[in-house]
Amino acid sequence: MTSVRGKYSLAVLSPVVGGHYFGKVLAGVSRAARSGGHRVVVVQTYPADLERAQFPEEPPIGVPVGLDAADGLIIVTQAVDADTIERLGNEERPMVLVGEHAAGPQAPAVAPDNAGGTRAAVEHLVSHGHTEIGFVGNLRQSDIVERFEAYQATLRDHGIEPQNKWVYHAADNQEASGAAAAREALAAGMPTTATFAATDRNAAGFTRMLQVSGLALPKRQAVIGFDHSDLGARMRPRLATVDPHHDGVGELAVSLLVAQIRGERPRGRHLSAASLITRESCGCREPSVGLVQGGDEAASSWARLAGVAGIVLDGAGATPGVEAWMRSVQRIVRSADTLALLPDADALASLSDITRALRPHPEALEQLVPALRELEEELARARKAGTGRTSGDPGPTARRRAVARAMTDVVVAVSTGCTQTLLARAGRLERTIGEQYELDLGLLHADAATIRTLRWLPKGHQGPATLALWSDAAERLAHPPVPDEVPRPGLPDYAGEIDGPAPRPPAGTAADPARLLTVVGTTATSPQVRSLVGQKLPVSQFPTRALLDSADGMAFVIPVTFDTSDWGLLLIGGAVDTHATSARDKFDHWAAMLAVALDREARLVSLRTQRAALADMAARERALALDLRAGQVRYRLVEEVALEGTWDWDITTGHVYYSKTWKSLLGLPCDAVGSGIEEWTGRVHPDDQRSVQSAIAKQLAGAPEPLDLEHRLRAADGRELWVRARATTVTDDAGVRARMVGVLMVLGREGERGPVRVAGGVERGLGT
Repeated sequence: MTSVRGKYSLAVLSPVVGGHYFGKVLAGVSRAARSGGHRVVVVQTYPADLERAQFPEEPPIGVPVGLDAADGLIIVTQAVDADTIERLGNEERPMVLVGEHAAGPQAPAVAPDNAGGTRAAVEHLVSHGHTEIGFVGNLRQSDIVERFEAYQATLRDHGIEPQNKWVYHAADNQEASGAAAAREALAAGMPTTATFAATDRNAAGFTRMLQVSGLALPKRQAVIGFDHSDLGARMRPRLATVDPHHDGVGELAVSLLVAQIRGERPRGRHLSAASLITRESCGCREPSVGLVQGGDEAASSWARLAGVAGIVLDGAGATPGVEAWMRSVQRIVRSADTLALLPDADALASLSDITRALRPHPEALEQLVPALRELEEELARARKAGTGRTSGDPGPTARRRAVARAMTDVVVAVSTGCTQTLLARAGRLERTIGEQYELDLGLLHADAATIRTLRWLPKGHQGPATLALWSDAAERLAHPPVPDEVPRPGLPDYAGEIDGPAPRPPAGTAADPARLLTVVGTTATSPQVRSLVGQKLPVSQFPTRALLDSADGMAFVIPVTFDTSDWGLLLIGGAVDTHATSARDKFDHWAAMLAVALDREARLVSLRTQRAALADMAARERALALDLRAGQVRYRLVEEVALEGTWDWDITTGHVYYSKTWKSLLGLPCDAVGSGIEEWTGRVHPDDQRSVQSAIAKQLAGAPEPLDLEHRLRAADGRELWVRARATTVTDDAGVRARMVGVLMVLGREGERGPVRVAGGVERGLGT
């Protein structure tokens, strides 16, 4: 695809789109792409409602959306399966892998310096006198294995043979697994005096469990983590850690991808420099930072200040922002050192603004102040060793005092910038909480129209958003099927038929590229995007170039999923969240809550459909009841003028209904007849009993022909009447004889008839 003036559309496949690791990588991608004028779409390949500890062991198969609109592709750790990576590589698509080894010679890979960072951490523990150093980590992940191998190699380089009892295997990268490793270590008698944890979260769980058990840290156990997350700065003692500069990884990935798009052929594996952050947990009294690669003990104080600033100010020492910060400090300090000039308010305000804009880490101030004071001492030593005073020279005393005053002003300005950053971060957190509350309430009260038009989005959100639902689910939601026959409430087959959401495919299944999406709503103002509303698109063509253009920067594609339902995709423009306490971004929360709201709306539609169908059925039943009552009236009128009495025997309960005419034929009052079959069989002439019982038994046994026989029956006054009994047997749904319905007709009195006559022409003598 040809891009205008070297501005490209870059696609990123990532398991999730927020949190410390993925968010930092994406922040670096965003920063590098923005500086080059490129657009970025980030596609989340994992469901929106997975907890951070629920990541599937196997990545998804296939790409969940189309990539035709992208000029190049970045695949972040375990976003898709290895076969998909190989297939994309074989297409000769410009591609960079983050955290993975290259799949073929055409795909360069980018990773943090896992080995260098681990080596620095272990050597630091050795420098504190530790020789029994443990390891905590999840060895099922390739980057953790790389850190483990570097841990072993570093110990051997220092003449220490690693022991199996020093290794604590973690189930994942979270606190709970670190705590489990600590319990294992305690049960083994704490065989180490220091531990290197492969992630900060493992280290946090490990440390807290040791503290709960009464161990004094770092005296009894020194700990260093890996990731430089904000979590470590909040612990007591604060966690020493390795900063792998994940945002630097993202920046490096963009530079390599753009180079490929422009025709270059970068190869192999590229590492982003790591830094060691020492704090109280490793045994250091004073915290410090230092680059693992390229460190120079003989470097000047200016060089060391630049190195510290590059680590604690946005984590990118080579960015123009940090260079601007250094130039601002240099102008202030050198003016004081050479001309004894004190900084004016504008210069200090500018330094404060630059510091705030670079988003310093929480511990940035305590790292920068020692470096600034070291610079002040170096300048003082240089002046003391310098030559005599020259013409126009304000004098060493004046310059020394000016430098001291200027350094104090610089520290105050930097402190102001750092404090404003912390306040801004607290404000962003407060706004995020407010937005989440607003969104949750909006979706709780949203109907189908509100959901489709995206009026539930927080008012403070500035980026455009587009909602595309799977066409089959959207159709069922808008026009649910009405079943011909409504079953009894609670039957699962009916609920499953019209509830609407498509079930989430099993983990590891490939997305169908031909499956259709319906664009149901957008907040974008572009005519090209608004014209898409109502259209159906194959998922292989989503998102379109018009949708990416509307985002004007970075766009995120999040699956709208919750529990077992999968509704479609939410495309939303916005900024990366790098300070989330888990690997979850607010957009994940939005998509999951949207899925819940759609589930609820589908069930409401289902209930409305059921209610309408039940109302229709009730109307039909009322009409049937009226017809039945009218028939019953007609039946009673016929019964009253006929010479036949009816009876109805419920075989299951044994209850028999004898009509008024049946009773009157025998001269019996209504209240003198019970509800048992013996009211009939008990009045049969003794000589006819066997024939009657045999005929009834054949009916109960399943005789195909109806019962039809003549026999004698004793009337109320003792007379013997000749009667004809006819009956039909009815079976239930299981084929079991359930009812026998019959009529009784009087033929004459004793002596007026001959033998008993049975249906089918069989005659038997009565022996009268």
